[in-house]
Amino acid sequence: MKMIIKIARMELQKIFYSPIAWLILIIFAVQCGMFFSQMIKSYVTSQELGYDLQRITQNFFAGGRGFYASVARNIYLYLPLITMGLLSTEFNSGSIKLLYSSPISNRQIVLGKFLSMMVFGLAMAMIMFFCGMYGFFAIKMYDIPLMLTGLLGLYLLICTYAAIGLFMSSLTSYQVVAAVATFATFFVLQQIGSMWQGIELVRDITYWLKLSGRSETFINGMITSEDFLYFILVSALFITFTIFRLKGIREKNPKYISAVRYIGVFLIVAVLGYVSTIPYLMKYHDSTRTKTNTLTPNSQKIINQLKSKVTITTYVNIFGNAFFQCLPRSVNYDFERHKQYVRFKPDIKLKYKYYYALPVQETLLNRYKTMWGKGTQEEAIKKLSESYGFKQDLFKPASLYTNEIDLKSELNRLVRKIETADGKSSILRTYDDRFVFPFESQKTAALKHLVQELPMVGFVIGHDERDVNDFGSRGYNSLAKEKPFRWSLINNGFDFMKLNLSEPVDKRVDIMVIGESKFGYTEQEMKNLNDYIDRGGNMIIACDRRRQEAMNPLVERFGVKFMEGQVVEYNKGYTQDLITAEFTPAGKDLAYQFEDIKKRGACVTMEGAVGISYEEVSEFIYTPVLVSDEMKNLPKLSDPGFIKQLQKAQEAKKDGKIITRNQQYLLDAFAKEKGETEEPESSEKYIASWNELQTTDFIDEVATFNPEDGEAIGSITLALALERKVGNKKQKIMILGDADCFSNGETSRFRKGIEAQNFSMATGMFFWLSDNEVPIDVRRPEQPDNELYTKKSAVPILTTLYKIIIPTLLGLTYLLIWLRRRGR
Repeated sequence: MKMIIKIARMELQKIFYSPIAWLILIIFAVQCGMFFSQMIKSYVTSQELGYDLQRITQNFFAGGRGFYASVARNIYLYLPLITMGLLSTEFNSGSIKLLYSSPISNRQIVLGKFLSMMVFGLAMAMIMFFCGMYGFFAIKMYDIPLMLTGLLGLYLLICTYAAIGLFMSSLTSYQVVAAVATFATFFVLQQIGSMWQGIELVRDITYWLKLSGRSETFINGMITSEDFLYFILVSALFITFTIFRLKGIREKNPKYISAVRYIGVFLIVAVLGYVSTIPYLMKYHDSTRTKTNTLTPNSQKIINQLKSKVTITTYVNIFGNAFFQCLPRSVNYDFERHKQYVRFKPDIKLKYKYYYALPVQETLLNRYKTMWGKGTQEEAIKKLSESYGFKQDLFKPASLYTNEIDLKSELNRLVRKIETADGKSSILRTYDDRFVFPFESQKTAALKHLVQELPMVGFVIGHDERDVNDFGSRGYNSLAKEKPFRWSLINNGFDFMKLNLSEPVDKRVDIMVIGESKFGYTEQEMKNLNDYIDRGGNMIIACDRRRQEAMNPLVERFGVKFMEGQVVEYNKGYTQDLITAEFTPAGKDLAYQFEDIKKRGACVTMEGAVGISYEEVSEFIYTPVLVSDEMKNLPKLSDPGFIKQLQKAQEAKKDGKIITRNQQYLLDAFAKEKGETEEPESSEKYIASWNELQTTDFIDEVATFNPEDGEAIGSITLALALERKVGNKKQKIMILGDADCFSNGETSRFRKGIEAQNFSMATGMFFWLSDNEVPIDVRRPEQPDNELYTKKSAVPILTTLYKIIIPTLLGLTYLLIWLRRRGR
């Protein structure tokens, strides 16, 4: 060991007495300074402009646009310039013969030189650490482990590059050739992961050998045994190759002996690499504060309930969506999508079955018809197989899998079937968005189907109610059953069926939905409905204008009544029948989705809504959830909160958003205080909403508040939640004054100046009704590193520090060393 350290010390003297090493460090420091100072400037500017900063540490250092990723993309440029002379200069000058003649082994020579490169790599890491030190003083609640984990990944990458460069340096006496060979090897290792992936016997080896993506795991705050061992094993492989190279020069053995040595070591490393990828043996450490690289606790809880082995079979249609992402050559990349789950369930197995069938969706069908023109399916398959490079007979007729899965009901798309060893199964779909594959919430919902019964939603039919299969603007298909839509409830844990109340309600139904019945119910239907209510079933009852007479009998047992007429309010640029409903303080606490909407200052739009009045029945707890706009909590000019609320009102007006009655009051009060305008003292000007009984045409007429006609003024309840205890469960009923608010049209509609969150409201409603079971809650705690202490005036100073002062200090250090040597 002493000899290794002595050789390393001598090599470091050669490196650091040379201007090349210092020039490389200076350039590297300047580049790091450029990346880092630009990020500081960007974030400080955003904060000065009033934007909310979130996850600053993660955004600063991790991810594809972070500081570490920027460094990782360029660091390969520096190492070959240092390693190219490690051994090639020894061959060129003949000093290698002196080393051979001394009592020093090949192993000591190689390890000593590699140790010197580890120290040089440490110098590069220290430059990056100086950038990371910024967070200690400038970032609130700095996530230090995340920063250090990324730094570790980059240091391991530097050491691996150094080992490769050392071996290339041993192959030639020309430094330039060694540098070029090192660059070429870097390129091969970056690209090898995509080579021969269609060949089953070698795909795992080449995929493991790939260098790309290894440091990104560390950069994102995750330490895995597979990636850590990769850096160790690849470094050890090239160090051993270097030892064999020197040994071969010394001993002059036949070439086949050298070949056997190289192949033997490669096979040993390959076997160890394979062992490191076995899921049962892999270890993980998520160093991020909120464990962003790990499944959320709810998902882990579901995984832990899965006791039997799990098989995920992917059915890939050559004419379907995204088929190329699950071809044999993409199997390893597809495995990465399941890695978070394999971490907690190592016995998950993946299978792939390929088929062909005409797509059910018209867009996909037209695409492939255009592609193959008047040709046959067989000709189209041949054309695709030639384009993507797979065997034509890989894809079988869909009819071959009829006994396994109903592919037609899944629209002949790319779909996965999850099965357990005890025969349970569920479907995991792909979606028509840019992400295509399911997120954690959809995956966990599919797995939850395997361990427990999930809510069955029954949509009542028979009275021209809203239809769950209706794709039109009034239907509920988007929210409930649209399979290619990621956030549809069917993809997030719910099942659906139709109900006819002429028969007793199926015992499997957990949530009943009655959406705008157009005519009344018979006595038998009311009896079946009341039986369902008496057993504690959860419900949604959604009325609409002109349906009060038919639907009031459904809610009268709760002491609830749908009011005559409809609710109206003033919204600039829109008709008065458009209501921007707001969550009440008590209503927002029912579901986290409601709270998020309230926090964002968004609303729920209701067009043609009826008001809800009620008298509480003792057995129920009544909670108004959504109300029409009103004048509430108006501050006085002297109140401390006035300025803050006024600023929000001014920003809303400036951004062209809808101005609430409260905000208009603040703006007018401020203008009056400044003497810019005179406003009447009456508060009638600020009336937000009332229950209109006369006007029905809101295009050609303007409704006015007429108290003499019995019109009610102020905040009117538009959604009411009822709860009571029935046996061992809590019964939940949501009554809505508008059946459109969660329809296909309203959940997807955009109105300028109005931030509506109708789909989130509907999702939250079903989350509450399912007792918070589904959709799966995959939220993580908010990260506290959301503030920079750096002011804009300090940015030029920091820029000068990182781009000029630190590189200058490195240059002065070299100058001092050079002067000292010259003096000696």
